[in-house]
Amino acid sequence: MKRLLFIVLALLLLSPAAGAQEFCARTSVGANYKIMKGFHVEVEEELRLGDGLSSINSIRSTVGFSYKVSDYFKFGGGYTLINPYEFKYYDNGSLKNQGFWYPRHRLFLEATGTYRYGNFNFSLKEKLQFTHRTDDSLNVYQNTRNALSLKSLVGVKYKGVKNYGFEPFAFFELRTALNEPWGVTYGNLLTTPNLKKDYYAYTHTGYTHVYNNRYRVILGVDYEPVKHHTITFNTLLDWCSDYVIDTNGPSQWATEKGVRLFTATTGWHDYFRASLCLGYVYSF
Repeated sequence: MKRLLFIVLALLLLSPAAGAQEFCARTSVGANYKIMKGFHVEVEEELRLGDGLSSINSIRSTVGFSYKVSDYFKFGGGYTLINPYEFKYYDNGSLKNQGFWYPRHRLFLEATGTYRYGNFNFSLKEKLQFTHRTDDSLNVYQNTRNALSLKSLVGVKYKGVKNYGFEPFAFFELRTALNEPWGVTYGNLLTTPNLKKDYYAYTHTGYTHVYNNRYRVILGVDYEPVKHHTITFNTLLDWCSDYVIDTNGPSQWATEKGVRLFTATTGWHDYFRASLCLGYVYSF
């Protein structure tokens, strides 16, 4: 029975990923330590693979806590060190060695409400996160160095097959960017001397752009083969909609002060990404 359940659930999770524009994967290992009733400390190490599973995307180390106030409410927080794995270039364009560069620091606070009805657990989690980028070459007209975002996660977990060690779940998450770059354009359309770019003059006005930049469906199952050990298998289906501002600072093309806005790639960039995830947590 356990084997049949696992095969059915695996087919359900794998099938939606077939039509994704990007196909990624994540694997993690963690521990959950109960210090006292309701109060837990959690640690996790996660590896993310990029599109096509052909390269490392990042390694993420998290330490956090959670406190269960009642059967219906808990809150928590923590810190994540993000180490992106990528290529870097010298100023003259020659390739520099690939590796882990410019870590990001993330702090988060979260609150979760839960309601149980029969074999179903319904939940709503709000997560506020702050991410600091350390890249000293970051174009601050295109990216926020200190980014704020809010994640809203609503879902349900079914406990009717817990006797077999399985707990299927389904969630929907909405991520909202709270302080993305914004600005105004002015003047007539211009072309760079080498005829490679069309652009307008652009003035950065601050970090005031608020919009929903990701819609995520999470389908998965928790499997507890023996007490204290939980294996989680799930798929993440992401519809991402980012507003990308393609700018550069004063350059050889500039004839007046201000930052240039290149029209070729500025605007909404939409894409569909699927990720398969495998995680393990030891609770004690």
